[in-house]
Amino acid sequence: MNRHVKTASILLAAVTAALMTGCSASSTNTSNKAEDPRTEPIAQESSTVDKANWPPATPRSGLAKGLSLPLEDYMQTYQDTVSLDNAARHIQKQCMADYGLTITLPPAGSTPPPNDNDANIERRYGITDRATAEKYGYGLPDDLQHQQGATLPKMTKEEAEVFSGYTSLNLHDPNRAPAPSTYKGKKIHKNGCAGWADDQLGTRSLDFSLVSELDGQSLTQSQNTPAVQNAITAWSTCMSAKGYTVDTPYNADKIVSHTDGNPSQDEIDVALADIDCKKSTDLVQIWFDAETAIQKQQIADHRDGLTKPKARNTAALAAAKTALAG
Repeated sequence: MNRHVKTASILLAAVTAALMTGCSASSTNTSNKAEDPRTEPIAQESSTVDKANWPPATPRSGLAKGLSLPLEDYMQTYQDTVSLDNAARHIQKQCMADYGLTITLPPAGSTPPPNDNDANIERRYGITDRATAEKYGYGLPDDLQHQQGATLPKMTKEEAEVFSGYTSLNLHDPNRAPAPSTYKGKKIHKNGCAGWADDQLGTRSLDFSLVSELDGQSLTQSQNTPAVQNAITAWSTCMSAKGYTVDTPYNADKIVSHTDGNPSQDEIDVALADIDCKKSTDLVQIWFDAETAIQKQQIADHRDGLTKPKARNTAALAAAKTALAG
């Protein structure tokens, strides 16, 4: 995987899809994680998962330290995803056992993403952590950039049919067809045991598309405000004084060549200049303030559409806790 992989959204589109979630990279600061309620386990089936690299709800270092945008309150957090995934896998295994089938599913939370939610505040306005840039330039920490994500275990044809409700686990299999209606005389659930888990948790109705859309809009709108444009110009002027010609932070990594190995000293120098110029021009705080104002208005304009998915997510988490307690 390239060191400059883009951050991926981690959404619970379906339980089977969640088992194949990919990931990027994150802050490696792991102190005081239990102090943050959004990273406190709600429903954790496996005690074998190392949570050391789980992303914090807000950055703990760098220019974005402590920053959290208003729309983040309406996004599904990584801890939410892990809790729901663990509960889903627990229900799936129980469901398969009802058919006399035994499967082993990988524990959730073993391949964390770089950010707690879709906002990706750590790199939303470009890189912001100097300590990370000193080691990786514009790249990602080694222990996160090579993660491939969890995958479904190999299953027999019958196991796959009972698990998914289809003849194949591969969503792109051209020969994929609905499974038989029964297995050894027992009716197969709609979408199999994976669908059954969705129904028990209420995750079929989870839809965070609105908050994702608004999140993208606010970033674009804020970038075009006079305050942010002035700050970007000041940042560009600062970079020019350091010998680098670049118009926006989003293009800073493009002025150096990259490899899939260790970053060159040239890349590290540009990255450090980038962050130092952000600090001297207060670019990150100015941009954050402008976007915060925009998002507050977005929330006022779309409150109903934002609160309903949040309530469904809360209900699903409560169902997940009950499922794992039973």
